[in-house]
Amino acid sequence: MGDQLPTRQLTTSDRLFWISGWAYDFSKVATVLLVAGLFVHYFLATVLIVRGESMLPTHQDGELLIVNKFSYLIDSPERGDVVGMYFPGETQRRFIKRVIGLPGETITIFQGKVFVNNQPLSEPYLSADVPTLPDQKRFLTAGEYFVIGDNRVNSSDSRAWGPVPESFIIGKIAARLALL
Repeated sequence: MGDQLPTRQLTTSDRLFWISGWAYDFSKVATVLLVAGLFVHYFLATVLIVRGESMLPTHQDGELLIVNKFSYLIDSPERGDVVGMYFPGETQRRFIKRVIGLPGETITIFQGKVFVNNQPLSEPYLSADVPTLPDQKRFLTAGEYFVIGDNRVNSSDSRAWGPVPESFIIGKIAARLALL
């Protein structure tokens, strides 16, 4: 005769109590994860999928990219940054482009070359001898950026729709996750 504890069968109310406790604990964890995810998405970083060939060879159609939103909360975009941005006038479509011109600068495209304040722009990310067309001259006011795709022949950008307001820039491309 050993010292055995009596066993007791779980009743329906015991099971219901256990399940409701587990559901309550799960909902707390899910809520914390949801709030944390929304905070990250709206203030720190988001995901963008490349659609199209405007940034070839730097970024390919179908790439999954991380956009760092936080960097531009404390600093401004710089020349050469690849940025995620909204299409001017339409906040549903998102693009990636390269920042070429900064506020207060004059961008001139002449005979296939880009000039910033009358100085030729060094663009090592472009394929050799790719002309930038058409010829034009733009003065950027405060809060405006001139953005162009790396695939100059196949890119809709500031050459067509003008400078982009800073408020339309989502953030800097921080990482490449995968090719979908």
